Amino acid sequence: MTERREAREPDRESEETARQPLTRERILHVGLRLIDQQGLEALTMRKLASELGVDPMALYRHFKNKEALLDGVADMLWGEIVLPGRETDWEALLRSVATSLYALAHAHPRAYTLLLNRQILPLSMLQLSDAMRERLQQEGFERQRAGEVICALFSYAIGYAMVELSTLLPQSPTHTETEPMTDIARLTHLMQRLPRETPAHTVEAAYALTTYEAETQFTFGLDLMLTGLKCKGR
Repeated sequence: MTERREAREPDRESEETARQPLTRERILHVGLRLIDQQGLEALTMRKLASELGVDPMALYRHFKNKEALLDGVADMLWGEIVLPGRETDWEALLRSVATSLYALAHAHPRAYTLLLNRQILPLSMLQLSDAMRERLQQEGFERQRAGEVICALFSYAIGYAMVELSTLLPQSPTHTETEPMTDIARLTHLMQRLPRETPAHTVEAAYALTTYEAETQFTFGLDLMLTGLKCKGR
């Protein structure tokens, strides 16, 4: 009796999934989850429909095609960036947004490139930029300078995160969160990546580039940017 009950559980779960209303938001959340698990290239409308327990054609009532779906995922990612309260000054505001953009890369590393590679400008990104510009103007920034600051901040935070995600700090196949690489393992892994003709005296430079503490360096660079902004004026 127990075996029969267990055998039916997957079917019951599938039936419950199929009974859930198919909304745009649900499609996007499941799509993002699949991207997080398997990567952008692995996502197909058919696979997404299977995960949702619906016919693939049902997805096209909400999204024209896969590109439109990815536009929606990009918009949802930008929507995860929440501004701090209005009592926050301009420096804390910029620091919060930059840190959130950087953290988003760690939360969704396989989907992160969607922030920049869409043909449309995500509405959430435009709304975020508009709200930031308004706040900066209230803090005394000229309108054009506020726009320049926002562009610079986005470029730094997203660019830094993209460099980190592009395996400047690659993990070995056996490396896990709970098993950090030793210095010897890092050096061994680095030597495997270096061209044979690499001069011996440049190995140290390569090691420094690939073993830095990423989050610490991100904060250091952000501090430099904000300090420079204070010195240059608004």
